[in-house]
Amino acid sequence: MSRSGRWIAIGLGIAVVPLVIWALLQAPDPAPGRAGSIPGPAASPTARPSVSPRAARIPPIEVEGTAISTVDAAGRRQWDIRAESVAVDSASSTATLVAVEGTYFQAGEPAIAFSAPRGTFHVATRNVTLSGRVRARATSGHTLEADVVRWFPKTQQIEASGSVTLRQSGMIVHGDHLVADVSLQRTRMSGNIRVTVAQ
Repeated sequence: MSRSGRWIAIGLGIAVVPLVIWALLQAPDPAPGRAGSIPGPAASPTARPSVSPRAARIPPIEVEGTAISTVDAAGRRQWDIRAESVAVDSASSTATLVAVEGTYFQAGEPAIAFSAPRGTFHVATRNVTLSGRVRARATSGHTLEADVVRWFPKTQQIEASGSVTLRQSGMIVHGDHLVADVSLQRTRMSGNIRVTVAQ
């Protein structure tokens, strides 16, 4: 393939990503009576299916090139995520990211910047999972490193696991698992905890 042909193919691939994510947001919820639901009486012949509120529940997602930006229910910035590549899986409603970096915002203000070799963005929940030695720095100056870090915007929490290192307030704390708020100011660590007082 010629160089111009390769650039055309890359451009087409990037253009398809927003359309796929838009389609995920418009997909209807599973109909009642499918696997996992409780069986009930047969529907009346005159009954009409109700309009799914899913699209109204999920604020817009914008994809430009290999960047994902979202806002919360109040219209405030929530995620700015950049990656070398983004692959969308419509079956699981996820976007898989490679060479990730970005910022998570709390009430529209930057809360924590992060980077990781790999990541997964869950379209419906806005949860993000990062892996492959994650590094994050809160606006408070506290830093976090771990093998896996999960963000839960609904509860404003972070969970980290695997060789966790937290640096804050003149201390370096090592452990196996951490639960914290997104500013890393309220934290709880467990498993093989070691504390070093910084000089």
